[in-house]
Amino acid sequence: METRKVQISGGSTYIISLPKKWAVRNGIKNGSSLNMYEDRGNNLIISPEMISFKNRHIGEIRVQGSESPDALMRRLVGAYVSGVTQLDVISKGEIPTALSRAVREFTRLVMGVEIVEERKDLLRLQDLIDPSDFSIRSGIKRMAYIAEQMIRDSLDGLKNPDPDLMEDVVLRDVEVDRISWLIHKEYNMINSSPRTSDRSAMLPNEVLNYLLASRAIERVADHANDVAKRLKGVNLTASQAQLMKIYGEGDRAKKLFTDSVASLLSQDLKQADSVVNGSRDLKDRIDPMLKSVFKLPPDEAVLLAFILNSIDRIASYSGDIAKATLNKHSPPKR
Repeated sequence: METRKVQISGGSTYIISLPKKWAVRNGIKNGSSLNMYEDRGNNLIISPEMISFKNRHIGEIRVQGSESPDALMRRLVGAYVSGVTQLDVISKGEIPTALSRAVREFTRLVMGVEIVEERKDLLRLQDLIDPSDFSIRSGIKRMAYIAEQMIRDSLDGLKNPDPDLMEDVVLRDVEVDRISWLIHKEYNMINSSPRTSDRSAMLPNEVLNYLLASRAIERVADHANDVAKRLKGVNLTASQAQLMKIYGEGDRAKKLFTDSVASLLSQDLKQADSVVNGSRDLKDRIDPMLKSVFKLPPDEAVLLAFILNSIDRIASYSGDIAKATLNKHSPPKR
C-alpha cells in the first residue's frame, strides 16, 4: 500500500495522482475516463471498467467422459457457489448421457440456473438470478423454518412412523441445500464485488457470520433427514415410556435450535447464552440414555442410538449458531 497527498487546484478541485504502473497496465492515457464509486465504508473505488452490481463470470468444465456423475455434480456446485454466472460443460466428443443427466439434475437442485444452449459436445448454463437481489436474512429464516419442521416431523416417527411423512422430510432436505448454496454464492459475490456488498446492506463480516450459521442449519436438516430415513417403515418394540423420553429430548433440541436462530437474527445475547447452556445440559442427559437403549434387541438399539446421536448433534449445532451470535462484534455505525 502507498500513500499519496491530495492537492487542491483552483481552490475547489481536489486532485490525487494515479500510480503509473497501474495506469499503464490498464491503458490509462490523457483524456481517459475512470469510473468511481463510494462504498458504505467511505472508501472511494476507482476502476477503468464500469462498476456493475453483477459482474459476468464465465467458467468452463471440460469432461473426458470417464468422470462419474457425482464427481461432475461436485464440480458444478463448486462453480456455482464460487460466483460463476455462465458455465460451459464441454466435451471433445458427445457428452455421455449419464453426465448430461447430472447437469440437468444440477439445474433442478440450484436456484436460477438454466440450460440456455445445448449441443452434443456442449451444455451452456446461465445463472438468471442476481445474488445482490437475494436477502441472506430471509434465506436464513427460510432454511431455519424448513429445518425446524423437519425435526418436528422426523420425531413424530417415534410415535407414529408414517412412511409418507418420513419421505416428505427427506424431500425437504433438498430445499435447505438449495438455499444454503445460494447463501454461499452470495458470500463469495460480496467478497469479490464491493457493489454487491453495498446493495446487500450487509458488511462482509456480517455475511460470514450468516454463512457459518447456514452451514450449521444445513447440518441440523441433515440430521433430521437421517432420523426420518431410519424411522421410515420401522416398527419399534421399545416401551412407550422410553420412546417418549427420547422424543422429549428431541423436542428440547428443536426448541434450542429455534432459539439459536432467533438469537442470531435479533442479536439477543441472553438468549444465545441460554442456548449454549441448554445444549450442554442436553448432552449430559443423552449419555445415560445411550446406555439404556443398548439393553434392547441389537437392531433397535443401534437405531435408537443413532437417533439419540442426531438429537445430540442438533443441540450441538444449535449451540454453534448461538456462539456465532455471541462472537459477533457490534457492526460499525452506518
